[in-house]
Amino acid sequence: MVRAFPHLSVSFRRPLANLFRLRLPVRCYAVTPPRSRDHTQNAFTAKKKYPGLGLDIRHDDSIDRDVIYPIGIHFNCYGSESEMLLVREVAMMMVMESITDKPDWHVKVFDTEIANKWKAEALALPVDAMYNEIAQDRITWPDEAFPGHAPKPKIILDEACVDYCIKELRAKAEYFKRSGLVPTLDASATVVKSDIMIDEKLKHELRSAFEKLKEEQKANPDWHPGTENRVQDLVHPSLYPLVYGRTRVMQNEVVGVEDAISWVGKGEVIPKSTKTPSLVDIRRSIDYSVGGSKVDPTFWSLDYQWLPSNLAFQSDGSVKFTSYINNLHPLKHRDIYNSIEKLVEKSLCAWDFCLAQHSSGTSSGLGRTKPRFPRPVNPCDSNLSNWNPPMPDGMVDVMSKGTLTSTYTESEPNQDNEFEYIDYSDPRIIRWAETREAVQPNLPEFSAWPYGVARIPPLRERFQDSGLQIIVKMASIELDPDKNPSFPLGGWHVEGQMNEHIIGTALYYLDSENITPSSLQFRMQTSPYQDEYQNAVDQNSFSWMEQVFGVLLGSMSGGACLQNYGRVQTREGRLLAFPNVFHHRVTPFELADKTKPGHRRFIALWLVDPFMRVISTANVPPQQEDWLEQKGIEGTMSSEEAKGHREKLMKERAAFRNDAEGSWEGVDYGFCEH
Repeated sequence: MVRAFPHLSVSFRRPLANLFRLRLPVRCYAVTPPRSRDHTQNAFTAKKKYPGLGLDIRHDDSIDRDVIYPIGIHFNCYGSESEMLLVREVAMMMVMESITDKPDWHVKVFDTEIANKWKAEALALPVDAMYNEIAQDRITWPDEAFPGHAPKPKIILDEACVDYCIKELRAKAEYFKRSGLVPTLDASATVVKSDIMIDEKLKHELRSAFEKLKEEQKANPDWHPGTENRVQDLVHPSLYPLVYGRTRVMQNEVVGVEDAISWVGKGEVIPKSTKTPSLVDIRRSIDYSVGGSKVDPTFWSLDYQWLPSNLAFQSDGSVKFTSYINNLHPLKHRDIYNSIEKLVEKSLCAWDFCLAQHSSGTSSGLGRTKPRFPRPVNPCDSNLSNWNPPMPDGMVDVMSKGTLTSTYTESEPNQDNEFEYIDYSDPRIIRWAETREAVQPNLPEFSAWPYGVARIPPLRERFQDSGLQIIVKMASIELDPDKNPSFPLGGWHVEGQMNEHIIGTALYYLDSENITPSSLQFRMQTSPYQDEYQNAVDQNSFSWMEQVFGVLLGSMSGGACLQNYGRVQTREGRLLAFPNVFHHRVTPFELADKTKPGHRRFIALWLVDPFMRVISTANVPPQQEDWLEQKGIEGTMSSEEAKGHREKLMKERAAFRNDAEGSWEGVDYGFCEH
């Protein structure tokens, strides 16, 4: 997809994988004219402009804005990067995540005896398994052909680490008691979860909604293409999306909920953009390379956009849809609309907590935005205090001088930056280098993060007048003993393409039956420009850093600029929210009892950047021909045509995910380039 640029200390590799989804509509209603709105307007004469309608489809003013919500879709998306995290810190996050899944953890963590038991359990965790998960896809261990490469650490956590975890959990417990939210996997960005935010009444309403929608599809379930009849889509934005060059739109936001069907057939066909830089121009342009000022133009679709729904804040504190949910009938399912509105309302505080804003190189939010550990002061391999033992036996006299030197002269030392080399031909040095253990950095003194202390106004306050735009998905994963007894590992992805400008996700897992535990894994991209670290180490003297950060740092080493954060269980009743800077994927699960069917049902809410309003269902009259008694009305699609567009959309997004994965996996740190 991309090539190396000689002026950059970064290298690129190959692309990888993608997938996307669907949904089928129901029943028929007649078209009647709206009571109070004027259909005679020219849809393209109003003042409102949107990307793809009055503005260039790739319009993105985030570079010029003082404050942004970052999106981790591309390596040039400003503010979407994580700091490199020490293996020790990620292990601590994983331990705390596990403890916060225990019943009444927020009470028991203050019991010294129980806390000591949890600390002992954490210290007994298998080091290899923990290290492998943290360093997954980031580091491989060389064989004897690479002398001088230190082995995996034998110790990650110590008493100080688990003491710190208990102190932090006590601070999080106090915040949980106030808010019902549990911050987790939090360093440069944060995930937040809650098992109590959604009460039993709302849970029952949403379960009833699923049963109602499933019953409507009983004769013809809408199985997600490519899932082998595992995933049934009840509401999905990939069906009847905005189709450039086909969909009719109104430039004013006039289409509502109750009157949505009365707008069918109105508006004008949205033009299709043809402005696409050639791949040659993209690959030649420094603007699109790592560290450039622009996102690769191919990360936008010229054919499709998911359609969000508009929501308004009400005076009583609730929210209300002011335009219909795509693929959920606005009249037949008004009760489901009401339930989803309640779910959105509950999700707002979770988004308020986890959605940090980025301004002038700094992230601000209610959750943690900085790692716990400071940067190591002297990370160079020649710093003997980084190693245990710090020197080979019998070589104290040489070691006392500070570094091992030899006659190894691959290149002449630079006068301004002389390098000293370890002589790996000496058997004693080889033995020491291959058995020495990297000393893990010590923790700073504990200081509680001020969880929930307002640094930015809540969404409700900041966007009171404009409201929000949200994309809704409702799906059921169905496992069958004979046909599909298991669900495979998902692919890494962020939500949407650049067209949707999605900044946050809220997932509610309302029903799980007869399935094994499953999780979402999280990671973030990191900056390839680690100048502070590169300037602190000598040529090829970053083996210690590789051990304690769990990533290969050399040019063309295969170590991608990615930071694993851990995983969160997706148990029944859990609300899970996170910013769209996190790449995530579903872990495999299967039937618990192989003789019976099982399922997992969930609702996904995707929040569109409130600073970047996009075309929504308020601009697009319903396209579902099946909702109407009359057929063949201008602007509508048959289910066959809609499914055809869905197939094309999914194919396009599969290619997009390949490119996105390639861009994430294809950039390394290039540390040996001084």
